[in-house]
Amino acid sequence: MATLNGAPWQEHWSDRQGPFAEECRRARADLLADLRDPAAAQARVLADIIEFSAGSLHWKENGYDAVRHEPAAFRKVLPIMRYDDFAEPIERETRTKGGILSCSPVLRWLKTSGTTGTPKRVPYTLHWLLTYRIPAMKAMWGTYLEQHPELLAHPHATLDTQTVREDVLDFVHGVEHQAISNRHPQINSLDWNPPWYDAPWFGPQTPTTHEGRMYHRVRHLAGQGLHYISAINPSTLVSLRDLIAVHGDRLVADLRAGTLEGEPYGEPDEAAAAHLEAVLRDPSFSLKDVWPSLTLYSCWLSASAGLYRGKLDAVLPGVDKLPFMTCGTEGVTTIPVDGTTHSQPLAVSQAFFEFVPADVPLGEILEGGGTVSTLLFDEVEAGRDYHLIMSQGNGLYRLWTGDIYHVDRVDDGVPWVHFVRRSGVFHSFTGEKITEAQVTEAIESGFRLLGVDMGLYLCGPRWAEPPHYVAVVETGAELTAGLGAALSERIDEQLGLINIEYASKRESGRLDPIEVLPVAQGAVGTYFESRRTLGNTTQYKYKPFQQDIAFVSEITGAADRDKGEN
Repeated sequence: MATLNGAPWQEHWSDRQGPFAEECRRARADLLADLRDPAAAQARVLADIIEFSAGSLHWKENGYDAVRHEPAAFRKVLPIMRYDDFAEPIERETRTKGGILSCSPVLRWLKTSGTTGTPKRVPYTLHWLLTYRIPAMKAMWGTYLEQHPELLAHPHATLDTQTVREDVLDFVHGVEHQAISNRHPQINSLDWNPPWYDAPWFGPQTPTTHEGRMYHRVRHLAGQGLHYISAINPSTLVSLRDLIAVHGDRLVADLRAGTLEGEPYGEPDEAAAAHLEAVLRDPSFSLKDVWPSLTLYSCWLSASAGLYRGKLDAVLPGVDKLPFMTCGTEGVTTIPVDGTTHSQPLAVSQAFFEFVPADVPLGEILEGGGTVSTLLFDEVEAGRDYHLIMSQGNGLYRLWTGDIYHVDRVDDGVPWVHFVRRSGVFHSFTGEKITEAQVTEAIESGFRLLGVDMGLYLCGPRWAEPPHYVAVVETGAELTAGLGAALSERIDEQLGLINIEYASKRESGRLDPIEVLPVAQGAVGTYFESRRTLGNTTQYKYKPFQQDIAFVSEITGAADRDKGEN
């Protein structure tokens, strides 16, 4: 049983500190070696995928095992697949627990982080775990340790929120069905095992709610020399600061009394209580005020996550930042190797990658039973967007992920890319097919032209005669009557410059101008955080493009109520 000041978890930390650092160093070195010879790495991954899948029932039944003797025919013999195309073999695999898509046993089923619909079942095989997913995590942490070795300085140096340990309550024919971020239970001695694995704030004994777990984390680490906070979503870091603001008095009382949730929890810490009490006197306090020792944080920093930049600068002023890997339940696409925040090298050792130019209607072609030629990693061009197709060591081959990536540059033959958007995620009243990336660009440009700062935003369609888009955007500027009208005019102009179909529909009167509603900083973030639910707290993603405008009345109504109270 882990205790606050007792030996068990700290003994584990001491035992794992050195080996963990060395494992991460080696994984990073292996990644860098593969990036120096990406063609060899991709050939090795493809050969590995064929070796572990060619003997499976699905491959034999479809004649795919022929590529065992001719790997170059892989793209000719195996079709591009969507997740739904794997429904039948996955269903069979849930009963056999291996041998259908891959010849490695399925240890658990990974579920997606979506909040609606039926969660996907991604096979988490022993081979995929040991050869791909764990090495990817260790390589990323190797980069973090390379740049900030202090994150292993002592048992309280790191707060890891990117992974959790939760008891699994969902099973598929006796096999756990859980999020990729849940690293519990441990599968074997080679599974993810950081030094803090048994820490009392990390284990399954902590609450499963986002707020409850956050409180336990802060209660344990307040007053300690915390150097580093790791997260996946930037919203987690913002919500951590907000939780301290909301529950500050309770935290001070717990620190002063040596309690947690009213129960004894270590020795009273008057110094930590007094420090936090002093910090809370300033309503604009930052996490750096709470922990002056902070030197690093990590999270997603590109695409829509980049809209958190201003909030992160306020919450973690002067603290160094590193990006989290670009990944999903289906696999890892990029792994950071340095401090570059907006782009990372393609993880050539993680999957066999193929690309299709983003202007190709890939979904329509596949839906119609057509075929599409693909490009390999060394055939993409800097400055262009591409659909991503991945073949994984877990049996999911030539999977069209639905993600679109931008190639920022090509260094030594390796594309450096960043996630742009999901394919097919757009709105179109009259054929304008406006995307999230275009809306983001237009809003940022409009605010910049008026010299007004912006934070998070949400945008959706309003069906009217004629229809138009509505965007609620955070700003620190004074919310005057004319600000919304000025922003609407500028952003409407920018949308027309970015999307010629939008401009055409506006000129012909088939679309009304976008309506921009500025709100105070934090209003959109508060709404977004209120949507977190049990089971999606770690992977819950901020999505600025909405399918309707139900958010408008909730956000603007809450803002009006706040004004009334003040």
